[in-house]
Amino acid sequence: MTGLTYINRDQARDDRQQQERLLDALDAAASLLRRDEAGWWVIAGRRGTIHTWGDGTSWLVYVRCRSSQHWTFTKRRLAFMTVTQDGDEEGCLRLFHLPSPQEVVVIRDVIGLRKQVDYAPDALERKRASMAKAGLARGTASASMADVPMPEAADGHFSPEGGLAVERERILEAEGEPT
Repeated sequence: MTGLTYINRDQARDDRQQQERLLDALDAAASLLRRDEAGWWVIAGRRGTIHTWGDGTSWLVYVRCRSSQHWTFTKRRLAFMTVTQDGDEEGCLRLFHLPSPQEVVVIRDVIGLRKQVDYAPDALERKRASMAKAGLARGTASASMADVPMPEAADGHFSPEGGLAVERERILEAEGEPT
């Protein structure tokens, strides 16, 4: 980071909180909020980024398109924003308010933002158990559940020389499944 990005930590915190409000409104994945190469908090998509405007209430949306015609049609789709820079195949628009549900869908599509995935509690628990078991098969995971033993507690079944096939065979034998 350059050190010239934010004047103080309060400004950086306020900027991040404003971005988090928009991220929640967009129902986008939390991992899309990150710092760019200059150190500013941005929401980064596959085809553009969203920055704060600096006034605490609005955002700058940068969009890049495949062609000039695609940019023209994209501007039409984003008519609820104000164009501030109009390039050939890219541009910047200003968003003055949190988007409505219809606008959210358009912004996510245009910028290329991944939607936040919400799992049901039982599905989330199954995924965690599956990942813990897969990690134990590799011998590298740190299990977060009490009933899944760590590799150190597995009585040497996870030697670093064994390799994936050897560890998998030992795990299946320990679980009583045929190999």
